[in-house]
Amino acid sequence: MTTDASADARVTRAWSRILEWLADYAPPSYAALEPGASDDEIAAVEEALGAGVPEELKALWRLSAGENGVNGSGLMLGDWALMPLDAVIEVHQTQMRLRDADGEDEDALAQWQPSWIPFCSYNPDDTVYGLYLNGRTGEVCRWSRFAERQREYESLPAYLELMAVSLEAPLAAAGPEKPGMLRGALVWGPPDGERGSQWVRHLGGARPRHPAKTLGAIREALPGDEREEFDEQRDALDLTDPVAVAAFRDHWWERAVRAQEELEDEVAAALGGSVMAQPGRKLAPEYEATLPPAIRHRPPSLGDIRTALRHESVRTRFSQDFLAAIPPHFPALLLRWWDIARLMADPRGDRAVRAVVNGRRSPDREHRRR
Repeated sequence: MTTDASADARVTRAWSRILEWLADYAPPSYAALEPGASDDEIAAVEEALGAGVPEELKALWRLSAGENGVNGSGLMLGDWALMPLDAVIEVHQTQMRLRDADGEDEDALAQWQPSWIPFCSYNPDDTVYGLYLNGRTGEVCRWSRFAERQREYESLPAYLELMAVSLEAPLAAAGPEKPGMLRGALVWGPPDGERGSQWVRHLGGARPRHPAKTLGAIREALPGDEREEFDEQRDALDLTDPVAVAAFRDHWWERAVRAQEELEDEVAAALGGSVMAQPGRKLAPEYEATLPPAIRHRPPSLGDIRTALRHESVRTRFSQDFLAAIPPHFPALLLRWWDIARLMADPRGDRAVRAVVNGRRSPDREHRRR
């Protein structure tokens, strides 16, 4: 394989963005990463493998040479764990021994090749499944104990760039795995079983705009079916008692905040969890009718969105999507692009959205697990 001269630079940029996100949003996962490896340590790995390591994988290892794992899960896109270098050597040597033992009886296409360098495993303690980098083609493929060999991503830079985009603009994440938090650590999910009930999906750095702590603003932000109870308690309140007024205000403000956050989750679910979903998904009437002004009472105007989209290439994509949509679907389309405009207000979200709109993702977007 002739390595693209920019591949290692792309890996370095993408992984630096991932490290920045982990440090800000998932400190336990950031702390689980091993320090970067030295050139001598990487050379020792190559000697043990009896094969060269592609430059893009070296670039990744120089920044982080594996992880310890948190909450029984890896932090890499797809819920994989970044393998420590000793595990890389062990898996590669084991696979080569199996290849030699099978000889010509094994399917030649499934036989492990010296240039296949493993770098992710099912979790830090389970290395019977994982991802390897094909040093000849540059593709990222999956292996399993059953000699399955399946292409997953076109390259290591593409895999890491997709991971960075999925973290920075989570509503634009492709594939079945979405970023979320479990006891403060990054876990791709939703996970199964009890862990799933504790997992909280990450919807990005742009938090819902909570209402001001005034009675009028709180009432406006409440769901319609709760306003009557609010009115009754407010009318019975002794407005000359500052303690009672403060307790009433704090109780209902917390309820309004929870209602807004719940509505954010419901809107994301109604839109299919992706602002880049195909146009044509109509927002359910119960969501559209109950959106409070503090979030989005109604879809913003075309002019509002065009003004908020900060780059001409993104505005062009918006115009194309709008022209391709049919009128009944305009509300969902406008909400989707308003989400993009909100993401672009944050520098990291802006960077991620432009990457998506400009088509810099891997064309192989379907990432399936075993």
